[in-house]
Amino acid sequence: MNRRLTKISKYLSFILRHHPEKIGLTLDSERWANVESLVEKANANGKAITLAQVHQVVELNEQKIFVLSDDGLRIRAN
Repeated sequence: MNRRLTKISKYLSFILRHHPEKIGLTLDSERWANVESLVEKANANGKAITLAQVHQVVELNEQKIFVLSDDGLRIRAN
């Protein structure tokens, strides 16, 4: 994973594991977040992230710390 994707991975981990409220993101009872909402709220809070980059982080992360739902619409940290 390149440096940019590593930074995005760390940011996603911070948001999804610890502080979704920092960007106004709501997780459901099983800690899933809507991917499009995550990207939209991250961008609104000064983090330039694309949907494609989120998918790359999930696919390329060797530790598999993120998972997408079967339909690809939701994400959570493992």
